[in-house]
Amino acid sequence: MRNAVHAHKPRRRKPVTAERVEKALDTLAWIMSKSGPDAHLAVPLWKRLESELGRLKEEEAVIAAATSRLKTRRGHSQAAS
Repeated sequence: MRNAVHAHKPRRRKPVTAERVEKALDTLAWIMSKSGPDAHLAVPLWKRLESELGRLKEEEAVIAAATSRLKTRRGHSQAAS
């Protein structure tokens, strides 16, 4: 008999993206708006999500700049050849 723990394949986690964090912030904002005096309990999570969002946006900007630079440099290199 197979062990129940190994009966199915583990799910792959979706990558954390700025879009997913934005959706999480939207959901948390709704929860906080409905929580009344307990809304403050979600503040640490809010701060963490905002921090993660900032990091992800910065990362995306660096990748976009690198990609843009490569395209520009390739065009420059080919023109010089």
